[in-house]
Amino acid sequence: MNDIPASVEMILPYVRGGGSDQRARLTAKYLARYLDRPVEVVNRPGAVTGHTAIAEATPDGSTIGFVTGEIGMMHWHRGVTDLTPRDYTALAVPFVESSAVIVRNDSPFATLIEFLEHCRLHSVVGSGGPDFSVWKLSLIGLLHAAGISPDCLGWIETYSGEQGLANVLEGNAIVAPITMTDAREFLRNGQARALATMEDKRHDAFPQVPTVLESVGIPWAVAHWRGAVAPRGLSDAHRGIYLNAFRKLEQDADFQAEARANFFTLRWRHGSDFEQYMNEDDAQFGKIIDELGTKAGSASGLY
Repeated sequence: MNDIPASVEMILPYVRGGGSDQRARLTAKYLARYLDRPVEVVNRPGAVTGHTAIAEATPDGSTIGFVTGEIGMMHWHRGVTDLTPRDYTALAVPFVESSAVIVRNDSPFATLIEFLEHCRLHSVVGSGGPDFSVWKLSLIGLLHAAGISPDCLGWIETYSGEQGLANVLEGNAIVAPITMTDAREFLRNGQARALATMEDKRHDAFPQVPTVLESVGIPWAVAHWRGAVAPRGLSDAHRGIYLNAFRKLEQDADFQAEARANFFTLRWRHGSDFEQYMNEDDAQFGKIIDELGTKAGSASGLY
């Protein structure tokens, strides 16, 4: 371990306290156990700002990043960034979860069918992330798959999905297409309701919530991952140290228990498998964005 610096910085392109921050801090806490040195999470809010900071860091093992599937979609939007998954060294992805259609508990929509039929005839306002975020794209894609014009959707930009849900609870928006895990507090206390999950199966912690396919017969699913990368150019020696640490972390019973307690979904991929997954995700998003054009999202001030 002597050729790894005495401390490691994990850059996170999102706000403190949000869903990505919670997962990053959980990962850093237990990763330090297997690197035998502290791992400090540093928030660099702004998807482009933070992802750029990771890509431009010196690849000496002192800096890693905790990134999301947005790295595979931002560059498809004109004027946002040129960064792609190929600008990073893939280490490991622990967390893979999906969007859900989440509304206030007193919403007039009891089912996804009712919500979509409303969208067919009326405009709606959603919120959760920048205009180019995976959350907006997940909802736009669902509308498109249902034969509904994406023009019906207005969008209130935020730095995080949780801030989007806050807009829904405050009455500023109708829907927040974020993960049920990130909305768990408000789903549990009755302030919010999930109409459907964009997962390919029901979530273990929310078994009463149907999938989109079950609800309306449309095979629409969008996975959103969160994982660890290093700057491109990391040496094979350093990469090996990190891969070994993450494989040990996957087996850590304490980490698994804490992840389950927070309803986080663990679907690990390591190294080259993670790299392939990022590239496949990138191609899928590119196809959707190319088809929908600017309706799928656009450049934003929330960089």
